[in-house]
Amino acid sequence: MQRRTFIKSLGVLAGSTSAAGLLAACGDDAPTTPGPSATTAAQLNVVHASLETLAGEARRFAFGLTTLDNVPLKNARALVHVRTMEGKEIGGPYPALFHDEGGSPLGLYVARIDLPEAGTYEAQVEAGDAKGTVVISVIAPEESTVPVPGGPAVAVATPTTAADLGVRAICTNNPPCPMHAESLDAALRAGRPVALLFATPAYCASALCAPAVDTLQEVRDSRDWGDVEFIHVEIFSDEGQTVLQAVTDWGLRSEPWFFAIDRDGVVSDRVDGPMIASELTAMIEDLV
Repeated sequence: MQRRTFIKSLGVLAGSTSAAGLLAACGDDAPTTPGPSATTAAQLNVVHASLETLAGEARRFAFGLTTLDNVPLKNARALVHVRTMEGKEIGGPYPALFHDEGGSPLGLYVARIDLPEAGTYEAQVEAGDAKGTVVISVIAPEESTVPVPGGPAVAVATPTTAADLGVRAICTNNPPCPMHAESLDAALRAGRPVALLFATPAYCASALCAPAVDTLQEVRDSRDWGDVEFIHVEIFSDEGQTVLQAVTDWGLRSEPWFFAIDRDGVVSDRVDGPMIASELTAMIEDLV
């Protein structure tokens, strides 16, 4: 796969506050993202921070908030309501916690919301007297091309310090991270839990990859995780043009992505976009 067919996500949270920049497409076949609903007079811009949302209970809804003048709104007491496109409320209010980390100048609000089935929904965010909405496209887990919680991890070889598999730079972080000791397929064969991150700090269009690598390394170094294998995989095999085979095999079309994989090779949880240390810590704790 070439770079032009690989979609870069989350341009808004990385630095632009234009809703049109949420997904920056590199090919003519790129999907479009619906804009804010017109059913409510908007006083806030709600910037969805994830490329793919799955149907189910307590799904992660991460977002940034700005005023209509594109001024970031941080540390607000935010509540989320979920409605059908016809305006029927199906859940909420869900509290959203603010995190001033993850590489986004907007910071990040995270709520856990119930999305009963695949379809298109409107999420309305209330922050004090101000409100804003965003449309969320929700897919069934079985429709995702990316491994989902409860599904099997894809056992593929990944570049290591001992075997780079022809990859020009196995880590483009500065300085390079230490999470390249073991190949993913070897860790899965050995029955080890894996904290797996796909990210390319040097070539990431969203500017979220380097913070994601640093955050995972911070979590790795925060305690003794036993036999959990921490693995960082770059996106490209060269200088930002040719997508690594492991990335293609995992069905990824954006970066960064994190997966927690248990001893049986089952994905226990996943997250894309801005990475928060407390969330990654909780996901890895579930593995041990």
